[in-house]
Amino acid sequence: MEKNKKQNKKVQFVVVREFFGDKTMREAFEQLIERQTCEHFEEWLEHREMAQKAA
Repeated sequence: MEKNKKQNKKVQFVVVREFFGDKTMREAFEQLIERQTCEHFEEWLEHREMAQKAA
């Protein structure tokens, strides 16, 4: 039962902006994942810097 709940909460990807015909689906997903990873890293870095300044 726990496993089913986790499976239902998986992230679903919608690749529209990155995939507009001139790229393969693989390239579009790679670009999307790279962009999201960079955004998450930048957010993490900001939080880390704020935490260090507060300490």
